[in-house]
Amino acid sequence: MKIGDAQKAYREQLSLLRGQRSDFIKQREENRKKMEQAAKNSNSTGVTLELSEEYLQREKELQEKIEELSKQIKKDEKGLDALTLQEAGIINSEVSKQQGDAMQKYAEDMAKCLEIARKISRGDRVPAQDEKKLMDFNMDIYKMAKNMATMNMEKEHKEWDSLWGEEEEKEYEDPMEKAANTETTMEMPKEAEAVAGAET
Repeated sequence: MKIGDAQKAYREQLSLLRGQRSDFIKQREENRKKMEQAAKNSNSTGVTLELSEEYLQREKELQEKIEELSKQIKKDEKGLDALTLQEAGIINSEVSKQQGDAMQKYAEDMAKCLEIARKISRGDRVPAQDEKKLMDFNMDIYKMAKNMATMNMEKEHKEWDSLWGEEEEKEYEDPMEKAANTETTMEMPKEAEAVAGAET
């Protein structure tokens, strides 16, 4: 299962479990109010004892269901946290790779620009697009190379081909999308009905 699908399933499960727990808490509060009301209305005929035991039993059942749901919620929250950590690891890895590629390209472009500056400073001819790349990279280096070229005008000059060929823009997958579509080995959350039992 994909991380994004698993996260969605865990979130839906948690929403369902929290809703069920909230319902049981309301039922417990209503049961307590009824028990208090019954105690107020009671008489000394022994009816109160039977009613109280019924309310106490209901209180115990509701409390057990609330505790079971709370345990399952905690377990599913840990599962969701683990998925989020997996997702963050994949995103960080992908972003690091993209940054590494960008730094490598920058270093390669810098080396080419310095080579162009060296050629220009010797008085050699380079393609116009290479001169433009050097100007865009660093205007000061370009000016310095052109000034040195005037000093080397009497030397023999070469004509060079471009250091840049057809440049292909590298496309990257969105890190968030890649993380969401990565397969995970985590189990899916258990059904809330199995934990909570049928509501009464």
